[in-house]
Amino acid sequence: MNIKIVPIKTRYLKRGEDYLEVIITALKREIKNGLKLEDGDFVVISEKFVAIGEDNLIDERNVKVGILAYLCYLWSKYIWGYILGPLLKTRPDRIKNLRKMPREETLKHKQVVIDNVGLIYALKPASEGGVDLTNVPGTYATLLPKDPERSAERIYSVIKKELNVDVIVMIVDTDATYRFFRWYITALPCAINGIVSGIGVLGYILGKLAGVLKIGGLCGATPLAITGNEIYKKYSLEEILHIADVADRCRSDPTKSIHQYMERYNTFEISEEILEKIEHTPIVVVKGWKN
Repeated sequence: MNIKIVPIKTRYLKRGEDYLEVIITALKREIKNGLKLEDGDFVVISEKFVAIGEDNLIDERNVKVGILAYLCYLWSKYIWGYILGPLLKTRPDRIKNLRKMPREETLKHKQVVIDNVGLIYALKPASEGGVDLTNVPGTYATLLPKDPERSAERIYSVIKKELNVDVIVMIVDTDATYRFFRWYITALPCAINGIVSGIGVLGYILGKLAGVLKIGGLCGATPLAITGNEIYKKYSLEEILHIADVADRCRSDPTKSIHQYMERYNTFEISEEILEKIEHTPIVVVKGWKN
């Protein structure tokens, strides 16, 4: 197959802005510049882009921290940082980040995860339940889209109406899906059919364990929703996961973790002015994946 992957640049999307208009504007620009968008092509959208457009953000600045947040902080820093992380062969840079995680910021973040997603997600060492701190201003964190399936349907309908093309729309989270024996699992609270979700930190532990024991392991980014041209129903889950991961990997994402903020900007809080200068590619078109 002659696969073509096209990352689509957009301007920085501010909270509550019309992300549908930004998607259409960006696609029209690329079509004018030579992109041939056809029926059955995949349009893969970052879940954070959708969540920001839906204003699904929380300011962590004034969060009241409870005892469970303290326990999750200690669990992540010491149990994951010194025991579980090394045992499950977590990358050395991630173990280093866990061991030096900032106390106050982490406590507030863990409390937000507990309040909005649940304790079983806050026990995960990072990327807890899709609550994300990267590429959002100040002390804000993004939650997942409120209803990824409905959001995907809206995007699909607008593309079909405005561009007269019957594409496949997929909303994808960078947080991983793993294979454990014959099952596919994620630590996220939701995913497309065929992926076991909603099991919190257990999904992460099983996924990492599968890699260590060589009974599965990392598959890549997690599709939260998929809709549109029904040709996608002919594809296996493995193919869908591969498309999601290929698209996610080709997006430019200069700050993949909150710790990179400190290294790059000497702060855990980033301004909208800086975000507006960073290249954003929340949309990826994948062409040529047809039976």
